[in-house]
Amino acid sequence: MRVPAGLLLCTAAVGVVSLVTIEPRLHYDFPSMIDDWSAIARAPDQLHEVLRLGSPEELRYRPGFVLWNALQWHTFGAPGDFAAPQVWGVLRWLVVVAGLTLLAALIVSSSRGGGRRIDYRWVLLVVGAALIVVTPPSIAVDLARYGPQEPLLVGCMSLGAVLLVRSLDVLLEPVVRVWVGLAAGAAGLVLWAFGVLQKETSLCVLLLAPFLVPLALRQRERWSRAGSNRRVAIGVVAAGMVAPFAPMLVRALQLRLADERVYEDTAAAKGFTTRLSDQLSLAGDVLHTPLPMIVLAAAVVALALRGVRVGIDWLATGLLVVALAFLLAAADTGVVTSRYLIPSIALGALALARTAGSLDAATATTVGALLATGALWQASEARGWVESWVDVEQARETLVREAAGRAAGGCHVGVVGLNAELVAALPVLMPLAKEPARDCLPGERFVAVIDPGGPGTETPPDDPVLAACAPAEQPVWSSDVAKIVRCTAAA
Repeated sequence: MRVPAGLLLCTAAVGVVSLVTIEPRLHYDFPSMIDDWSAIARAPDQLHEVLRLGSPEELRYRPGFVLWNALQWHTFGAPGDFAAPQVWGVLRWLVVVAGLTLLAALIVSSSRGGGRRIDYRWVLLVVGAALIVVTPPSIAVDLARYGPQEPLLVGCMSLGAVLLVRSLDVLLEPVVRVWVGLAAGAAGLVLWAFGVLQKETSLCVLLLAPFLVPLALRQRERWSRAGSNRRVAIGVVAAGMVAPFAPMLVRALQLRLADERVYEDTAAAKGFTTRLSDQLSLAGDVLHTPLPMIVLAAAVVALALRGVRVGIDWLATGLLVVALAFLLAAADTGVVTSRYLIPSIALGALALARTAGSLDAATATTVGALLATGALWQASEARGWVESWVDVEQARETLVREAAGRAAGGCHVGVVGLNAELVAALPVLMPLAKEPARDCLPGERFVAVIDPGGPGTETPPDDPVLAACAPAEQPVWSSDVAKIVRCTAAA
């Protein structure tokens, strides 16, 4: 199965621009105190539970994410050697770039009735639709980080969908050998299932099913010509597409009916209408660009105008319905964050590309040029945000190394503070720093105090850990992240 050169060029163009934005991350080689530490500490045990078909987390169900964490942080010498996580991170980025670009190409070409071929006049539309998703500053940071699940959800499901469509297309074509379609189908099903099992919100994609019926009905003639073996193969591929949703649906219903839910306190603080309004009104702030939400709005307007002029485009309509479903799912948590918006932005961009691609070449070129120009403007900002994120991570790494150097000398280093995640992360990451012994005399004890900062966010002196330490008046090391104090009380 050969990939046309035009698709490779489109993917390369999107990849180059996206790579420029996340490139500072490639020079940073230490696990993050946000999320990475948790994967390092918990993934092996969680993976064992997943392989026993259990659920390792009480409030979440994300077996695909657990498997990814185990691969990224516990293969090929990781976490002691950071080369393997970096390779897995680059692979994750490649899946996102290739998945979005190839799916945009498939959707645009099918809107023109051109199969897998992309007319050069529609290249800008394909490139622009993919770029507008990966270049918002906050999303560039999400791609640079290893913690967010949404990049794998979107990337794997997109690339998997492209392979599955190719598989079904081959299986409906008698002149092409069955094994070609089955090979594409097998690869597509693995990627598709891995994307679905990243997190519960993948269930939103099921809403696309009824909108695919008109497209499926157009294949009746080809279906009637297909032999029995090909029909069976098509049935197996179709069943494989649905299968990963079954455990996800069962577990999601259980979590929905449970007494305690993730983000329950945050969600309870506001009504659902207010939470949904926040997703829309605050999106520009958390993304650091208004363009993605403008693209979503433009997709709705363009689809409505197309419906009046030409007729309803069921696939574009379905993409927007699923985009809204992801927004509703984000609103249900009460948390407004860029990673939760990635699926909706991707679907909105694809819907706009589909609608523009079904119109004349001038419209498609204009929309594509606007998307590409906006994406390049975003990219110029995004690189700076990724650099800032790296700076923050390096400051936290310094804390880890300062604590690890004292622990390497035989001194006890405790940890306390109101920043719960960093407090939990420090003991996990200290052994990975491999610092030489320093600033430690026999019998000395230290405590790292990690607070969020700001009024009322300091650990009180009567905290049991600090009280038992009786810290010296001046810390031995301090930064904006934390401080390390020397204990004066006897152990």
